[in-house]
Amino acid sequence: MNKYREMIREDMDELVAFRRELHRHPEPSLKEFETTDRICRELDKAGIAYRRMEPTGVCGELKGTKAESDHIVLLRSDMDALEILEQTGLDFPSENCGVMHACGHDLHMTNLLGAVKFLHNHPEEFAGTVRFIFQPAEEIGAGARLMIQQGVMEGVDRAVGMHITPILPLGQVSAMPGECWAACDRIKITVHGKAAHGAMPQNGHDALVAASAIVMALQPLVSRETDPNTALVLTVGSIVSGSRFNIVAGDAVMMGTCRTFSREVHAALPERIRRVAEHVAEAYGCTAELEFEVLAEVLYCDPETTAFGLKSVEKVVGEGNAVGCGPQMIAEDFCYYTEHAKSVFFNLGARVEDDSKVFPLHSDHVLFDERALEIGVSVLIQTAVDLLDMLNA
Repeated sequence: MNKYREMIREDMDELVAFRRELHRHPEPSLKEFETTDRICRELDKAGIAYRRMEPTGVCGELKGTKAESDHIVLLRSDMDALEILEQTGLDFPSENCGVMHACGHDLHMTNLLGAVKFLHNHPEEFAGTVRFIFQPAEEIGAGARLMIQQGVMEGVDRAVGMHITPILPLGQVSAMPGECWAACDRIKITVHGKAAHGAMPQNGHDALVAASAIVMALQPLVSRETDPNTALVLTVGSIVSGSRFNIVAGDAVMMGTCRTFSREVHAALPERIRRVAEHVAEAYGCTAELEFEVLAEVLYCDPETTAFGLKSVEKVVGEGNAVGCGPQMIAEDFCYYTEHAKSVFFNLGARVEDDSKVFPLHSDHVLFDERALEIGVSVLIQTAVDLLDMLNA
């Protein structure tokens, strides 16, 4: 048994209790004020120095005594919850109606806090500095950039992130080198037409018909304008249009998302989408306006650091349980840290035993096996220690 895992196992009751407290009190992006306060109280109790970030979040440093070193390894957790009404049936459900930790950030915070407390109490285990950050607003793609603007990446040699997954079996941890999580954008297309009586449509320009045509016309951007070997997803998730059954719609608002692993394709998307929207709308006597918001860039993990990190993971979970994985079309704003330091990003398995209760991230029914906390904390500790040893060699 890994020595860190053995020691962390003794703290499992405390870790589970902290996770459940966080789960009961979720807060949405950039409103994690009580969550920040709760983390700060835990750090104060342990005697760990930190600074509060703006508007929310925490950053601190731990100095090792194993040897003198100027190297810095960053450990990161996100904090925010989703605006979802919980339907898990847990006996510790969200008490903030309509907000839920449906992406596992309550477990992420618990993993990081457990690792921070351990490293604080055992500075002889590492040489150099472990910088830790509890980051807000991952779900809206804003938090990492806010933290970077406030200096958290200054001097960092390596960065480590982790995301829990209810699909990967308990006891397994995966990672992938290269482009592993997709770029993510939010698109909004507003179509302006001319309202008219539904019995006399010739007197108007139907924005709803134009919007429907734009939806169909956008798909050839994937099937006909993008190399088939380059993954691209373009989804229109909603159209809001019209006010009454017998009125031709004067306006329509479409919302959607784009996902790709190619930075080149990503950079070209705004102009390509704008061209289609404007020209199709014009064909129907309407106009169209595009708002394109980048939520996350492609998450790129350094191959050497990823391979090294999986060796650290194997020390915790055993041979055969530190596994590779394929790219995922979901997004993570950890991508912005990877632009400043070589990084690894782990997927922590937490699949529950009952297959009928397995739901994906962002589901109002999602469940996680809390035994994954023992593994998550230990992986963060082992990886930080090993990376600093490697940097100091």
